[in-house]
Amino acid sequence: MSVGRLTILVERKRTSYNFKADIASPDSWDGDHNAKHNMEDHLVLLADGHPIWEAWGQTVANMPGARHTDTIVPGDFFVKWDVPRRAFKGHVHGIVGAKDQDGQAIDENSVETIPGKNGAPTDWARWIFGHSTRKNDPAPDGEVTRYAWSAGCFIVSPAAQDELFRLGTMAGLKTGDKIPCKLIEVS
Repeated sequence: MSVGRLTILVERKRTSYNFKADIASPDSWDGDHNAKHNMEDHLVLLADGHPIWEAWGQTVANMPGARHTDTIVPGDFFVKWDVPRRAFKGHVHGIVGAKDQDGQAIDENSVETIPGKNGAPTDWARWIFGHSTRKNDPAPDGEVTRYAWSAGCFIVSPAAQDELFRLGTMAGLKTGDKIPCKLIEVS
């Protein structure tokens, strides 16, 4: 079911694309190599056009080793409420009906229409709206990574994600509901 009363606006700063000091340099986990302009994008949940939740997030694929062209392009799509978490911690929402910079469509299951493109494992081809808590064991739940790493997903802080889930649940959102979302680029 689409929820018309609620909408999400994502304002991506153009500087977010410059996630390295030298964009032509190879990817690296060392220091803050892929973390320049981290968490500068503004995400807003609106109810009847009025903001009820705001957070800073990472919407450009900056994860070392990821396909940086898996970044979602500006336009209209949906955020699918409360999808299966798999290995992630916290409440996870899917991104559906969007396209990435390669022009690949993200389907109703939050995966590309060509799973495993460029030789990547099929599980990497999933676009979610999640938070920056480390997903891999043995990291304890609640341990936050140094930076928000995105492989095309929208990443916010754990506290912001928990608050989004609380507000959405209070507004009556149920698993699988779709919230209209618009991504724009700003200076």
